Amino acid sequence: MSVATLPPSLVSAPVHGAESLEALLARLYREQLAQTPGVPYLLNHGRPSAIANHVRTFHWYRPFLPQTGDVLDWGCQHAPDSCLLRAWCGARLRRHSCDFPEGARHRVFHDYAAAAFTPLTDNDRLPFAAQSFDAVIGSGVLEHTACDLDSLRELYRVLKPGGVLIVTYLPNWLSVNEWWRRVVRRQGFHRRLYGMGELTHMLKHHGFYPLAARYHTFFWERACPPLAGLLRRLLPIQVCSSTLCVIARKLRSM
Repeated sequence: MSVATLPPSLVSAPVHGAESLEALLARLYREQLAQTPGVPYLLNHGRPSAIANHVRTFHWYRPFLPQTGDVLDWGCQHAPDSCLLRAWCGARLRRHSCDFPEGARHRVFHDYAAAAFTPLTDNDRLPFAAQSFDAVIGSGVLEHTACDLDSLRELYRVLKPGGVLIVTYLPNWLSVNEWWRRVVRRQGFHRRLYGMGELTHMLKHHGFYPLAARYHTFFWERACPPLAGLLRRLLPIQVCSSTLCVIARKLRSM
C-alpha cells in the first residue's frame, strides 16, 4: 500500500499564532475529555507540565524536519505531534499517521490533526511502500513494539534516503521514576528500558546516524537559558530523567 493522499478539504493553513501551542493542546485535551471523560491516559498526558514538555520537545526536533514532504506520525495514539505539525507547518508538510485501530478513537485530536490515518494490522510490517516518507516521528512507540529491532528495519525501509527518524519519550534505564514503579510500586513500569549509548548503537546498526540526542529534561533551559549547555555538562542531573529522545538520519552507508 502506498502513502494515502489527503483530500483537499483536509489541507489546512498554519494556525500557529492564533493561540499558543500549549493552549492548543490544552484545549484539545479538554474537548476530548468532555467526550470521553475520566480516561487515565488522557488525564496524565493532559497535565500542564506534560503539555509544556511535549511542546518543548516539538520545538527541539522541529528544525530537523524537512521544509516540504511527507511526515509519518508512527504509532500516533491520539496524535498530539500531528496536531502540532498542523498548527506550526500547515500544508507545508503532508501529515500521515498510523496505529492499531484503537489509536483512532480520540476523534477530537484526529479531526484537528487532519492526517491521513492508516490502521495497522501487523506487529512488524508497516503498510507503506518503500521510501514513502521524508520524516518519521515515533513518540513513545519504540519501547512498546513487539521487536524494536524489526521495527527499526521497517522504519529504515519506509524512509526516503536522507530521511529523518525522530524518537521521543523512550524510557531511560537510569530513570528514578522507572525504578520507583518497578521496585516499589511494582506496576506501571516499562518492560524495556534504554540507555543513551545503547540507543545510538542500535540506530547505527540499523542504518541511522544520530544527529542529536538528549534527555527529556529541560530543567536548565527553564532555570538558566544562557548557560543551559554548560550546566548540562557540569551538573548532568538530566541523566536520571524518565525518558530519552534522539534524531537520526537514514544513510545508504556509514
